[in-house]
Amino acid sequence: GRESAHLTPTLSLMPGRALPTAAAACGLASFVLLSLHPGSHVAAPAAQVRQQARVATTSPGAFVSRSYRRALGDIPAPRGCAAGVAAPGAARHAAPTGKPGEGLVEGDTVLLMGSLDAVGRSLITKLQDSGKYKLSTLLNPNVVTPFQNRYASINCIDATKAEEAKAELGKAAMVIMAFEKPADTDTLRYLLGYGAEGETALKRFVLLSKTGVTRKGNFGGGFLKNLFTKELDKYYDLEDLLQKGAEALKVDFTVIRSGNLRLGPDTYMIADSLAAAEEQLFDAKFKDIVVSTEDTEDGDTSRYDVADALYESMLRPEAANKIFSVLNKEGKAKPDWDTLFKSF
Repeated sequence: GRESAHLTPTLSLMPGRALPTAAAACGLASFVLLSLHPGSHVAAPAAQVRQQARVATTSPGAFVSRSYRRALGDIPAPRGCAAGVAAPGAARHAAPTGKPGEGLVEGDTVLLMGSLDAVGRSLITKLQDSGKYKLSTLLNPNVVTPFQNRYASINCIDATKAEEAKAELGKAAMVIMAFEKPADTDTLRYLLGYGAEGETALKRFVLLSKTGVTRKGNFGGGFLKNLFTKELDKYYDLEDLLQKGAEALKVDFTVIRSGNLRLGPDTYMIADSLAAAEEQLFDAKFKDIVVSTEDTEDGDTSRYDVADALYESMLRPEAANKIFSVLNKEGKAKPDWDTLFKSF
């Protein structure tokens, strides 16, 4: 919010003076547009600063952010590290204790981010119903206790306690970011930074994203949807950071892109009877699923089916290092996940 106050340059005209011609008005508009462009020599200083790499300055962000960036080679090791000696957080990369290329096995721990959203809660149900895996989540301190009271079997960690968060990630075989809206890239950067510290059992990061990411610049694709919310830009940045981070940590990644999210645990709370009826009709008519590795179309996706896709992808080695979309289509056949994943 403080940045945005400085992004728009203001041009004041002398009182009582009007622009004499339409050409002058066009010139003024051109200058304003030019000044707003970050690469312009006349851009406001704040706009130019935004192009520089961001470094978190709050604890624990600064610590893990620098550790993770050092692991990627973006910043030099401290002076105390002699030439040829790995910087802190980089040593684990040569011999990760996790086993990339593998899926979940019984007894593994899953660390879920986004457990308060409907997709996350649907995924919790899937994992708990299986009875095979341990589940933990990072939460803001004000919701840890009520969430723990509701889900006694989940290990709820205060996200502001860095050491506890790192210790929990050290146990996790899978880390899932299942937020229904794009998270800040710093959230993912912190998790990757935690993964760079000490030994972990980590096998894979899994990210819930959105269809249209690769078409966000196409006028007929995601351009209009992205114009005001910048949602696809944010998902694009998350996907890019995840792939680079997974490569640096020598672990796998999976990205699942959904369409517009429908249904879910909160459907019964819809007060508008017409909207509730539309959701029920969607549930009755669009039960079939299309899975594609091409980001070529948009549509709707049930939150239950997205949760199923996230769950099934964690079990399957063939989903490692893959990006695919999940959309509902007309039909009443239940998805055959074995067949769908073999299509990869």
